[in-house]
Amino acid sequence: MTRTSLQFAQFRPLVNAVIADSPDIDIWVAVFNLVADATPSTLPPSSIAPTFRGTPLKTSSSRLADSETREIVERDLFEEMKNCIFRNVGGFWDKFFKSRNQEQDEMLKGILTAYNGKRWTDFPTIPDEKPVWDWLCSLEEDFLENAPYKLHTTTTANQFKERKGQMDIFFKLAPQTDSSGTFYYKDVLVIGEQKKSYDTGRFKADLFQLSRYVRSVFADQPTRRFVHAFSFCASKMELWVFDRSGAYSSDIFDIHDEPDKFARAFVGYATMDDDLMGLDTFIERKDKHRYVIVDDVNGKEIKVKLQNAMVRQKAIVCRGTTCYETQDSHVAKFSWASDKRKLEVEQLNLAQAMGVEGVAKVVAHRRITSIAEMRDGLLFSTAHRFRGEDVQPNSPLSTTSNMSTTNKRTSSDDHALDNVPSSKRRRSRSQKSKLTTMSIGKTKPSLYTPGEDLWENRIYSCLIISPAGRVISEFRNIRELLESLRDAIKAHQSLYIKGKILHRDISSNNIIITKPERANGFKGMLIDLDLAKVRDSGPSGARHRTGTMQFMAIEVLRKTDHTYRHDLESFFYVLLWMCACQSWWNGFGSVEKRPQKSLLRKWGIGSFEDIADAKEGHMTVNGLERIMGEFPKALDVVKPLCLKIRKILFPLDKDERMSFRTPVGNPTQLYKPIIVVYDEIISKL
Repeated sequence: MTRTSLQFAQFRPLVNAVIADSPDIDIWVAVFNLVADATPSTLPPSSIAPTFRGTPLKTSSSRLADSETREIVERDLFEEMKNCIFRNVGGFWDKFFKSRNQEQDEMLKGILTAYNGKRWTDFPTIPDEKPVWDWLCSLEEDFLENAPYKLHTTTTANQFKERKGQMDIFFKLAPQTDSSGTFYYKDVLVIGEQKKSYDTGRFKADLFQLSRYVRSVFADQPTRRFVHAFSFCASKMELWVFDRSGAYSSDIFDIHDEPDKFARAFVGYATMDDDLMGLDTFIERKDKHRYVIVDDVNGKEIKVKLQNAMVRQKAIVCRGTTCYETQDSHVAKFSWASDKRKLEVEQLNLAQAMGVEGVAKVVAHRRITSIAEMRDGLLFSTAHRFRGEDVQPNSPLSTTSNMSTTNKRTSSDDHALDNVPSSKRRRSRSQKSKLTTMSIGKTKPSLYTPGEDLWENRIYSCLIISPAGRVISEFRNIRELLESLRDAIKAHQSLYIKGKILHRDISSNNIIITKPERANGFKGMLIDLDLAKVRDSGPSGARHRTGTMQFMAIEVLRKTDHTYRHDLESFFYVLLWMCACQSWWNGFGSVEKRPQKSLLRKWGIGSFEDIADAKEGHMTVNGLERIMGEFPKALDVVKPLCLKIRKILFPLDKDERMSFRTPVGNPTQLYKPIIVVYDEIISKL
């Protein structure tokens, strides 16, 4: 049994609730309070995995930064990626590691002179990390002196400035470090994980340790298209590419048995051009500034200067949403959207045509690339299955008849595409499965719709929208917070009633504080319609959608179809989060002692059902009072507003139970009273 620091006093509320024969909801609240007092790592894996089967919602971007630990991030990365990992992909070597110029040819010839026909001459007999590192450095020094990218390693877990992590091997541009010996993820090009021995039983742990570093690279290079990585265990290597739809690898090979592959990998990583490295070749860098070329609403090319980053999404398999301010007080948004959804530019244009107020307007747009284009020339078989994991309904059990590869493909098959007719290649890349997929009726939410593709094709685009603003978490005073939230709710009402569009992704990142003179009088607006859906339309067919768990409505976490009421509930959670958590960071309550452990921590821990149950307990009057006890005294004025909104969203039914149902009839019956109570509190400030 894992040790915990729980004391008997922490069990007392639960014991007292049981002895007093308290209502079930109070007992469950006490249970979840007790569970949350234990550290996340003390919970068994079964208690933190989603209880439903199907395409996962949870990704490593679903949590806010203050709830992240290494264990939580790697666990969420597994949920995020487990159905979209492919090994032994056909065409891998020819796509990324074919010699493309004379200089690379010379490097390959030179490095192969260190191979004696049976093994690499100076490779250490006992492959400890330090001797292997020294051997790699000697190869680099002798044969790759003129290569643009150099090998590096860390000696402590604190050498990376942004996040802790002792990366075994990585490639980056020289010089090695700054004067303080600090590394930056924004400079990392290729990530390597080295082990003394090769153990198939450690594959999952090693892969997700590698994935954690890849996630950090994507976080600090948010417009990067894909990231190279490799594992080097004893004398065996496997090369990887991570993009926004998952990860795929070469075959596993022994560097002594196939020295040419090792040489091609080493030279390739040290000399790849920007395109093969997956860098953002669509952004122009000039005079220490960055620019992107887009088409304005009249189809004319314009060059837009990118300034400060406003929003970044920390995950691998996700939309990778990244927003920058521009020189014209606009926002440049880069995002990988499913090709089965309406592009955001279409949703925004529709909203504008319908006269929607309080939603960003399109200034310019550019389609950049897609996952299908980046994976062109590769041949995929079935996704890798982890031991003990059930096959998900959205992932085929077998390949299509067009796919001639299997998981037993040998290295000679890497050139198989050369002999495959182009028509068959196109059919293979379409990723269509012959299996019958689950039927989805109108009553089932598209949130959980399984797909029939092996991987999700995403389209990468840049959208310039107006006006710019600050995210709601950067509020400077109480009035600004409340007015921005109230106006964002008005915008949501206009979007839903006038535009007939449901947003479905209300979070602290998707509400911005705006200047009324630039936003038609709105002090807060909605952005990010990537996941929006036209009312009464059927499922999109996209594999999944994700959101920030802390702001998801209770019934959405329980797989109920998404309605406008759920978005209003999410607005309420944003308000509570801003008051109980963010306000302390924004300078409120500077002379008070901040609560060491927030109750809202439970909104980001455990399965979706766990989080839904915790929120349900917090939405009782007593539960909400406990949350409001975490507000700084300066925000006491907001407490009556919170109690009134709670009563509007969670009324009691005829059996005195808290109701989560969406009212039938005119939706203004919910919007209007919420906006009114905001106005009442604002008028008293």
